[in-house]
Amino acid sequence: MKGNFFKAVVVVACLSSAAAFGFSFDIFGWFQKSSNIDKMIEYVPADTALFVGGVTNKDIVTSSDQMMAQLKDSSDGDAILEMLKSFPESEGLDFIRWFIKDYYEVAPKGGIAIYNHYGFDMEGASVMYLDGIFPVMRVVLQDEQAFLSLVEEAAQESDLTLGSKTIADHTLTTIELAKNDDIVLTLGFMIKDSVLTISVLSQKDDSAAQAQRFALTKPSISMPADSWKNDSKIYNFMDYSHGYVSLLNIANAMLDKDARAHQQLKALMGDELPDLTEAQMQCRTDIVNIVSGVPRFVFGLNRYDVKDDNMAFDFSYALEIKNASILGELSKLRGFIPSYLNTSKDLTLGLGVGLSADAISPVLTSLWSQFTKADFSCAQLQNLQVKLRENNPAVLSVFTSMAQGLSGVSLGVFDLTKDENSQLGAQYDAIATITAEKPEVLSALASKFLPILNGVQIPTDGSAVNLADSGLPMDTFVAIKGKHLVAYTGEKSKQVAEQLATEEVKPNGVVAFNMDSIKLGDLIMDMGALNASMGNDCTDLFTVSTVLTTVPFTLNVREDLDNNGYKSAWFMSMNDVSKITIKRRQDLVNAFKVEYLDEECNWIDIGSETFNEDGTGTFVDRDDSNSCNVFESSFKWSHALGSIIETDSNTRFRNSCDSEWEQQESVDFSCQILGAKETEFYCLQDDGDYKALHRYTQQ
Repeated sequence: MKGNFFKAVVVVACLSSAAAFGFSFDIFGWFQKSSNIDKMIEYVPADTALFVGGVTNKDIVTSSDQMMAQLKDSSDGDAILEMLKSFPESEGLDFIRWFIKDYYEVAPKGGIAIYNHYGFDMEGASVMYLDGIFPVMRVVLQDEQAFLSLVEEAAQESDLTLGSKTIADHTLTTIELAKNDDIVLTLGFMIKDSVLTISVLSQKDDSAAQAQRFALTKPSISMPADSWKNDSKIYNFMDYSHGYVSLLNIANAMLDKDARAHQQLKALMGDELPDLTEAQMQCRTDIVNIVSGVPRFVFGLNRYDVKDDNMAFDFSYALEIKNASILGELSKLRGFIPSYLNTSKDLTLGLGVGLSADAISPVLTSLWSQFTKADFSCAQLQNLQVKLRENNPAVLSVFTSMAQGLSGVSLGVFDLTKDENSQLGAQYDAIATITAEKPEVLSALASKFLPILNGVQIPTDGSAVNLADSGLPMDTFVAIKGKHLVAYTGEKSKQVAEQLATEEVKPNGVVAFNMDSIKLGDLIMDMGALNASMGNDCTDLFTVSTVLTTVPFTLNVREDLDNNGYKSAWFMSMNDVSKITIKRRQDLVNAFKVEYLDEECNWIDIGSETFNEDGTGTFVDRDDSNSCNVFESSFKWSHALGSIIETDSNTRFRNSCDSEWEQQESVDFSCQILGAKETEFYCLQDDGDYKALHRYTQQ
């Protein structure tokens, strides 16, 4: 019983925190405007497990207007409302439903319309954090009355009587969220100094806890005042949005029975809260000491640019490693990433892994030694130490010695085109590299273990050997270029191989990944056709290709170890954003020719389907001579979250025009819309055991 209750509470609470436009007020607030995020941080408890903060601006608010316009006539709001039906009914649920409907009516008008409608400040700050286990959302308002008017309208139309509560001489507006047994959770709202604060209250909270949650009193220990700005400097985050998850605070909350989060959970869950007494008594100090070495996971935006119809953004996250000894050892594993993965504009797909093979055994041995020699009082960790002592990683040196001097591998794919004159049915342009201090040693090893290289002597002067001369059914060249053993085919890959000959080898990364969605989608489709010619089903490959070519983007990912820990940086750009098509319900009210993709990548006509405005639909199929219908189905249809759902079908079929009709059992149908264009879209049917891709073309 409580499990379902808490599930509902968590989801509704998240909705309340994520959508500040949805809730209420304290009309007796002082209304002295303050958009300074530093002032907000003063009220964030230092033991919060999650913090996200930001300061917006008008350019960012309006930047996504093109995409938001496509929310017009969207049924996504209806789908969210449908999901809410599974939640326990409460006084506040209709209130939330009203704001969801309201949002989907306003959103297509763009960012400025949203901010004006709800009274948000386009130059204001906002924060979201956890006060123990309870989410808190604070956002600056520009027009308090606009927001308050919506609250009053929502309350009237949802037939809700707003409650109130006085905390530290300030009035909150409250709405009951959930009630079960002896637990009552309410959503509270207050405006003070033009800052809207939203959070959750429990009747088990004392007045001091409630005052802190609504920023009426400061925590005994606040989040460090300069931490948010310091993160911005260290990780080059934008002020627009960045934050962290505190692994250290989570560990303390779980293992310290006096921690606020632990006490709050205990009050709400009672005996259903797992008993961690033994871990709390014996292991808390040891586990907290371990986690303090990796205290936080930080994340944020580094760049957000919108120009005309193009959008680009950089996002990064990092696992902080504060244990200098461990970070120093892990940094020794850094390897080499070839420059072409960073600079080539012709690359369709690229992957590089930088790893110093020589360092694997000594690094793991050092980490193993540090852990097995540590002084633990926790029985579980002591038992783990005993087991690890039986497996010294130094034995890995036997295997890593075979890859002596290896510091990285990479793969780059430029092109794949169909070629009926080729033995493989296609022409490839791709390169694979292995970087090592002595690539000639790796070459000799490869000659022993790879049959295609048996008897092949790869010159050390940089000249290439064509493996087609050894029986490979295509021109593929292998060569030693500087510190790199390379295998390539195609002109673009040949140019990269030549560039590697003079490239300096030094540790510069851990992982590099590149992808061009359009090029990769086209390449996968060519692979699908080639795959089908070999007797394999191409549905999966065509589906992936369709998804990739629908939204044109390039993605570059770089991962590395630096002085702060392990960092991952993502760079993404999108072109022609306004041309991205989202199929709305109204777009589907039409008649469509329907085809499906067979095993050989051929589109087979299977009939025509009509979606009516009133939610009814029909599907018919004609005989081979187009003389009569041989299949007819009527059904009810709906569109939600990008899917078409058909139910309550009445279906009949016959073998020919002269045959009698036979009734067929009703079967529900659903498919996910993919690759939408103005008059065409694909729809993937995936029932677990059966998968099919359909193409709908407007008639």
